[in-house]
Amino acid sequence: MKKLISLLVSLPYLLNISPIFAAEPQKFSTNLGIGAVSMDGQIWQQFSLRPNFSIGKLGIGLDLSFYIDSEGNIREQDWDETRDIIDKIYYLRWGKKGDPFYVRAGSLENVSLGYGILVKRYSNAMEYPDVRRVGLEFDIQSGDIQVEGFLANFREFDQPGLLGLRASYAFLGKLRLGATFVQDGNLFSGLKDDDNDFVPNEFDRYPDNNDIEQQTRWNALSNQVNDPTLVNGLVDYPGQEWLQEDLDRYHTAKEEIRSFGLDLSYPIFSKLDIYIQWAQFQDFGNGYAPGVRFRPSDWFEMGFEYRDYQDQFVGEFFDQSYDLERVFVSSTGNDLLTKREKLRTAKAMYGVYADAKINIFNIVEFFAAYTSLKPKDSEESDNSNSLYAQLSIKPKVIPKLVDLAAYYQQNNVDSLFEMKTASTFHGAYLGYKIGDDLNLRLHWRTTYVDQNGDGQISGDNEEVKTFSLETVFNVW
Repeated sequence: MKKLISLLVSLPYLLNISPIFAAEPQKFSTNLGIGAVSMDGQIWQQFSLRPNFSIGKLGIGLDLSFYIDSEGNIREQDWDETRDIIDKIYYLRWGKKGDPFYVRAGSLENVSLGYGILVKRYSNAMEYPDVRRVGLEFDIQSGDIQVEGFLANFREFDQPGLLGLRASYAFLGKLRLGATFVQDGNLFSGLKDDDNDFVPNEFDRYPDNNDIEQQTRWNALSNQVNDPTLVNGLVDYPGQEWLQEDLDRYHTAKEEIRSFGLDLSYPIFSKLDIYIQWAQFQDFGNGYAPGVRFRPSDWFEMGFEYRDYQDQFVGEFFDQSYDLERVFVSSTGNDLLTKREKLRTAKAMYGVYADAKINIFNIVEFFAAYTSLKPKDSEESDNSNSLYAQLSIKPKVIPKLVDLAAYYQQNNVDSLFEMKTASTFHGAYLGYKIGDDLNLRLHWRTTYVDQNGDGQISGDNEEVKTFSLETVFNVW
């Protein structure tokens, strides 16, 4: 549930519907936001100051947010450690993507390597602001050589956590060869542990105390009492099964994954690129995808790929929702699994991918991406279909309109538009100017969560409808 709440809070940042820091200012700007957000299973009143600085190629974005509960208490965990100061830096950057030298530290919102067979639209901010990751992205180009890469979270540097590198070289004229390496040193590092007792939140019986210490005390008490029924009768007795559980196993759990990729591309002319990409997961399967990308004008762009994946291979494995799927509770509710499990069970698939982006007179912009994969053995698994679409109206068309957009996303389902699946979310966003330097932001969204792990979405408790309202003051 906590991951879902984090996703809801972060959608405006991630879908670029109204990204706070998307517009790179020339010198200085700041937004003052007042509104309500959901975190930790409760509603908090948010007061935030989000200044942006730009000096030449240097850009800085800060997020100085205070969250206050219904009793007037400030959310202390945002300010009680030295590292919290670093968390207030939303990003630092030098240059822009496409410059000969570009680097960005902090929140990463749209990272792809090569043509995306391994890493496509990854974001380390999916759980922002509940979970704040400080990452690094860079891109260096010199002549025919390009080197790019990213690190998802500096706090997992010792594992190391999720990181990716790609180098490419143009030879024989415009023919370009690229090589990619992506690794997650320990997928279990994605476990949330708010009280730092090495027991993840999902299994933490004492969220405000150290579970291991509590277990030791209960066992000591049980050994001291001759009549076990006296202990069993206590109101907060955790049960013999929990007292015998090996809580240290969460701290020592480790599971890594490595992958490698190659791609070859050639621009037939300035508006048309053809390419082929291939990737392999260590100890698992491989897949390839030839494709074409066509950019005839500034207002239209499209791409098409044929995809052929072997058993135990998942394309775009490190995608926008990777951190949400990195480690999760099994359908039985008793075990923790990682996204590596999806590789173990993945069946051979083939199919197509297509996307298109259209901009009509800078008034209306539409983007859609569609994937349709079928199993090579139709009796072993279902089809896998995905769709993402977004329609936006540019602010200058309608007086006082700041933002207006609608979006829909559904991933890896047998049939699209079933609407109620755990991978579906949809909504709309509206920004309206109500005064000089004063905007009203409204966001409607619906997501679904499989609470009981039965693979179905049913009941009101598994359909989450939210509405957020924020008043934003623009100070220059």
